Amino acid sequence: MILFPDIPLHGVKGVLLDLDNTLYAYDEVHHVAMQACTEKFIQEYPFTTPEFFQELYNKARKRVNHELHGQGASHSRLLYFQKLFENFLGYTHFEKTLQYEALYWNTFLQTMKILPKALSFLQECYQKKIPICLVTDLTAQIQHKKIIQLNIQPYIKFMVSSEEAGVEKPHPYPFLLALEKMNLAPCDVIMIGDSEKKDKLGADLCRIQFYQVQHYDKQSHH
Repeated sequence: MILFPDIPLHGVKGVLLDLDNTLYAYDEVHHVAMQACTEKFIQEYPFTTPEFFQELYNKARKRVNHELHGQGASHSRLLYFQKLFENFLGYTHFEKTLQYEALYWNTFLQTMKILPKALSFLQECYQKKIPICLVTDLTAQIQHKKIIQLNIQPYIKFMVSSEEAGVEKPHPYPFLLALEKMNLAPCDVIMIGDSEKKDKLGADLCRIQFYQVQHYDKQSHH
């Protein structure tokens, strides 16, 4: 475990960086977004409970995660809510699927804040002219929106999402794609992230030096 200010940058020509739970506290933000969806559901279906909604959501999420394992779309909130309402109502409800997905992500984006030490690190890399490539699981569009919401686009040179790569971390391909975009070799860069089984393992497979930053909640589910 290391804190952002303690990461050595001497001789580093590029940084590969995780996004969720590394630059901001994902779990807290996810909780607020889920709260908004739960309240809407209870209002629309007063005979249900928050626990019932959470159970429906978890069941739908696990199914999508299982069916699309290893792909960016396995984190699609659109698919989670589509399955949730299919299970609850017995048919695909197009309006509700889109409404709940929009409510989730709008709340999420409005709640998220960059961690101050992470921001200082991005600024330090920028001053030292060290390019940064985000290597992140999840679908590309929402990751673009997060970057803009966090207002860190001036510091980020490239991004590789698992949707773009076609596979998730720890598969080596997202890391190799990042190196290709940056035109750098594994020995030129470092990888920074929160997850041993995704970020560290992927970096190890590519022989990239890895630093694990403060992890918020090991139970994180995307």
